[in-house]
Amino acid sequence: MTVLSSFDLDTPIDDRVRCAVEELGGRYLSIPVDRSPNDREDRIVHIDAHIAEADVFYGGRLSREQFERADRLRWIQVPWAGVNTLLATPGLSESIASGRVLVTNSSGIMADSVADHVMGTMLMLTRDLANQVRAQDRREWARYETESPKRQLLRGKTLGILGFGAIGRAVAIRARAFGMHVIASKRTIDEKPPELDEVFASSDVDSLFERSDVIVIALPLTPETRGLIGRERLARMKTTAHLINIARGAVVVESDLIDALRDGVIAAAALDVFETEPLPADSPLWSMPNVLATPHSSGAFMGFGEASAELFVENLRRWVRGEELRNVVRDGY
Repeated sequence: MTVLSSFDLDTPIDDRVRCAVEELGGRYLSIPVDRSPNDREDRIVHIDAHIAEADVFYGGRLSREQFERADRLRWIQVPWAGVNTLLATPGLSESIASGRVLVTNSSGIMADSVADHVMGTMLMLTRDLANQVRAQDRREWARYETESPKRQLLRGKTLGILGFGAIGRAVAIRARAFGMHVIASKRTIDEKPPELDEVFASSDVDSLFERSDVIVIALPLTPETRGLIGRERLARMKTTAHLINIARGAVVVESDLIDALRDGVIAAAALDVFETEPLPADSPLWSMPNVLATPHSSGAFMGFGEASAELFVENLRRWVRGEELRNVVRDGY
């Protein structure tokens, strides 16, 4: 068994993965620690050199040419949750459907980090903290009236969560602690999760838009969710409502969102993901006073590499024993 890794791990963590692979009788090929500053090119060279001999790939990107040469490849562990970049590799989705290649991701390990980010941006929007920081930069004592509309409480507001996986659940737990009424949409409804006050079927998502004071998008990007939120759904939101997207930029029609923010259809947005990344310098979102824009960073936290590596090693042991793996990507998503 040859395990090829293109994921950049700190040396002590990488060594632990190496030991685990070797204990299982395998060979571990990881990124050299003495690579040049241009690590993306080094990563490509590393994959090019070894992909043909790999049974297992621990990484999130393969080119068409690399995958075509990966005759021995049977399992890919993606170090993070998103798999859209990997699944764009020509031929890979077909290999998943046929059962030739298994793909797993690291869904769940970033849930707490993303949920903390969501609550942070929610507080920034309801307390107008971004504009207060800008006032600090100007050395301006910008006080508000005690009952200013820019001073909102989270307690009593309704939070709507689109997609109730690990991230949605972590957000709900935190929001309930703030005294929010939490509702969410789910693809399948068997019983109401204890973290929710109400649950909606995906077919009734419009009701969630109409009732929510804050909407958090926590959906994967699929053909069904691409462009799900456009002009019509934004118009169903309250004019005082906030939209927070920590999922994928293409779930929202960005031009429609810009119009909605500019025209007062909704009050504000916190965006960690965008249709085009990096966000182009000429995007109006950079300078809109009712927008918080962060560079797809909500999932980052100290200890991410270790958590991802631990999940990979657990799955590797399961794979060697012929057991079911955690976080199998099914139906191409």
